[in-house]
Amino acid sequence: MIIEGLLAYFEITFISFLVNIIPAFVPPTWIILSLYKISNPELNILAIALFGVIGSVLGRLGMYYYSNVLGKYVPKSHKSNIKYIAKLVKGKKLRLFIITFLYSLSPLPSNFLFIISGISGMELFPIVLGFALGRILSYSSLVYGSFRIFNYFTELKIENLKLLADLSGILLSIIFIFVDWKKVFKKLRFHKLSILI
Repeated sequence: MIIEGLLAYFEITFISFLVNIIPAFVPPTWIILSLYKISNPELNILAIALFGVIGSVLGRLGMYYYSNVLGKYVPKSHKSNIKYIAKLVKGKKLRLFIITFLYSLSPLPSNFLFIISGISGMELFPIVLGFALGRILSYSSLVYGSFRIFNYFTELKIENLKLLADLSGILLSIIFIFVDWKKVFKKLRFHKLSILI
């Protein structure tokens, strides 16, 4: 029984890794973890979340590094838009951690976050730390909530949720690449606000 439980957790880690290294057209990790809990009620929710996060972090690290390599092929005009954001958070590890942590508390896809970070070459440690801590909390709560209402959960259109998550991740990536962030932040007087933070 113990061995079966350990195998299940390693399986969760591996599948979470695969789901998170692929940039699109995969179900959100929290749905997979929720289905594992529903299929295996004896598994501990916190352990599911922790092993899920380990796999997620490893997968997103892979995404960060291959995005960094592929970023060389992004046109300079578009890459400069992303680089401008990187300059805003350069040397501000706490801000980068807080932004990533707060975002990771949501069930929204994080693929665009690591793709943009990889292309722009943002500092990795605060992003990973914020992502890991945020996802532990969000995965735990989402798995718990899903398990509590699993009779209703099975009726949800999982395919529609998957498609919505994929499209939102792709849309966010496009926005971050094509928007001239320098002009946007200047109009919002963000550079003055950043001095106060």
